[in-house]
Amino acid sequence: MDFFFFWQIFEIHHILVLVIGLVLGIVIGALPGLTPTMGVALMIPFTFSLGPTEGLILLGGIYCGSVFGGSIPAILFNVPGAPANVATTFDGYQMTRQGQSRKALELATISSVIGGLFGMFLLLFFAPVFASFSLKFGPTESFWIAIFGITVIAAISEGSVSKNLIGGCLGIALSFIGISTITGMARFTFGFDSLVGGLHMVAVLIGLFAFPQALRLIETLRDKHDERTVTHKTTKSTIRESFGDVIKRPKAVTLGSGIGAFIGMVPGAGGNIASLLAYNEVKRFSKNKKRFGKGEKDGVIASESANNAMVGGSLIPLLTLGIPGSPTAAIFLGGLLIHGIWPGNNLFVDHAGVAYTFLYSMIAAQVLLLFVGLAMIRYMTKLIHIPAYFMAPVILSFSIIGAYTTQNNVFDIYTVVLIGLFMFFLQKFDFSPAPVALGFILGTIAEQGLMQGLQLGGAKGSALSYFFTGSWNVVLYGLVVITVAIAIMQNVKKENGKSIQSKIKVHSWREFLSLSSLCWLGFSGIVLLCFYLMFDLSFQQRLFPQITFIFLFVLSVIECMKSCFSQTGGSTKKRSSELVSLIGIIMFVSVISLLTTLIGFYLQVLILMVSIPLYIYFKGKKEISIKKILVVSLSFTCILYVIFTILLSVPLPNFF
Repeated sequence: MDFFFFWQIFEIHHILVLVIGLVLGIVIGALPGLTPTMGVALMIPFTFSLGPTEGLILLGGIYCGSVFGGSIPAILFNVPGAPANVATTFDGYQMTRQGQSRKALELATISSVIGGLFGMFLLLFFAPVFASFSLKFGPTESFWIAIFGITVIAAISEGSVSKNLIGGCLGIALSFIGISTITGMARFTFGFDSLVGGLHMVAVLIGLFAFPQALRLIETLRDKHDERTVTHKTTKSTIRESFGDVIKRPKAVTLGSGIGAFIGMVPGAGGNIASLLAYNEVKRFSKNKKRFGKGEKDGVIASESANNAMVGGSLIPLLTLGIPGSPTAAIFLGGLLIHGIWPGNNLFVDHAGVAYTFLYSMIAAQVLLLFVGLAMIRYMTKLIHIPAYFMAPVILSFSIIGAYTTQNNVFDIYTVVLIGLFMFFLQKFDFSPAPVALGFILGTIAEQGLMQGLQLGGAKGSALSYFFTGSWNVVLYGLVVITVAIAIMQNVKKENGKSIQSKIKVHSWREFLSLSSLCWLGFSGIVLLCFYLMFDLSFQQRLFPQITFIFLFVLSVIECMKSCFSQTGGSTKKRSSELVSLIGIIMFVSVISLLTTLIGFYLQVLILMVSIPLYIYFKGKKEISIKKILVVSLSFTCILYVIFTILLSVPLPNFF
């Protein structure tokens, strides 16, 4: 009977629907802000006129294609197309800077297909077994998984361990804003009604990655030569070589696929955690840890295989128990219910034809993704040759549209601009956006696990022992301890041969009161003040925030001490002069972005597309003509209008 359903996949209309879903998914994933969840949600209405089988095949193709599509901007522009592609930026973009964009995209495509097939075969053959296993993960296990993901920050991110952890704490702090999922009461809204609903994940991620990247492109335009045209020359790569690279790295693809499928089965976790944990574990077991973050192929392979293995894993608890394993799977549940299909143990009995045809189509989608993805690479790599003075406003425009269309909320645009500006300046002082993003994503999961675990543990006699007993709890908090220990050891090795005494000798007492140390001292005071003010909240609302701010205070004191014993005078002056010279164009871009609702989206796009190239023109780069600026700007604005207003009817802020 199963083989009968397998042959149904090769019917022309099923193949056509699947290819359309894949291509749409890749396009959706490649646009910053349009996540797989949004892609599936937007396409559900189009399945009303289709049968149950065709509708699910379309949604499945979009799901698979969009998860892969998010790797395209992550590799080419350092802008993750979806939260699950954050880890891909670490090495993928560095490969692009080294002229290996084609190689990175090929590795991403091949590893995505392998990971996707692994997850789908698990879904097909072992769904009931793994579904019952995933139910063993209670609130304490979810808490430790989240904490483990947060501590991974210290291991996977380049730079200071303490700064990475500070970024993670800041991300967790952002997740506290809005209504508490434990008490149902609003907190940290500062009197703004717009903050009651909290900060939306898509808006925060666009603000952390896409908006600052556009500002950095503008920054490079100040130089005589466009950095992108100098360093982003694509070297030749063959598909056979890329297959060989993946085959020679079985550890990366195996760990990535296994961790991705496993995390996908845990309800609520999703690919955001899967790719980062896979990246961390591959780095942990690698003999060349120093190469990660500098264009290491293992990093791209592990991240993308985990992302796509998560797709099959997240569908296991959905189809067998009705419990979605990821936000996208939750939207998928709506697609099932719309067609009168109820997931559960009887799904493969009452709706065997639809269920098995859909499962086989998901396997076929991975095979088709290999051919479609590899065929599109030669065209995708040409995107990096777009001049930075045009790419920067394009990224800004998609950042605005991606943020607004998520909830049709103007406040999301403000979130993108403010967080983007904040992250841009933080990066000047060696902070990375990845820890902040991971802290924001995992903060809510960690708090829910902590508070629910305390309640259940208290009912069983001891809340503390409830968190530290049980085989999975022991394994998970053991991994947390090991990760932190390894990160500290790596940091100590970097400082090997540099004694505090030798640093003290080269500094006068006045240098201890440098601007950097005073800033950290002031920041520590603000953290303490916030910690004290939280006592006005109820115990359940303030417990995890206060724990977070205790760690934040300790880390800020460490950074304050480090700034006292380090020489930063010359570089600080240089950085200050660079920031002053950039402030005009950056403020102009930010103000125009904030005024989108007043001047209209398309007028905002046109202003940005014209003003940034004109800024370069008046800087003396006469190779760009005013005629070219006007033609490209008007053409791009018209294309956006046709796509988003005429074809898709997406509601956007308009002046008219």
